[in-house]
Amino acid sequence: MATWEVALVREQGIEFGVVAVQDHVINNPSERENLVSAWMVELGRPVVLMGGRQHHTYGRRDIVNWLSGINPSRLPWRRITLN
Repeated sequence: MATWEVALVREQGIEFGVVAVQDHVINNPSERENLVSAWMVELGRPVVLMGGRQHHTYGRRDIVNWLSGINPSRLPWRRITLN
């Protein structure tokens, strides 16, 4: 089982998820694409990845742009455990 930090957000009529990952995942094209695809299926909505320490983001450009003006501590984080 793996535990993840995930924020489910609804902003300007768009529902999306933000998944916290280790910073190196953002720099690994195949790993980040696989995670975005898997989380989109799991959550049923667009997903953006956010690095845990440096808070770099990867995903849909409009969501990434919105997140750039938000302090990550303001997101509604919760722990999700997947089997």
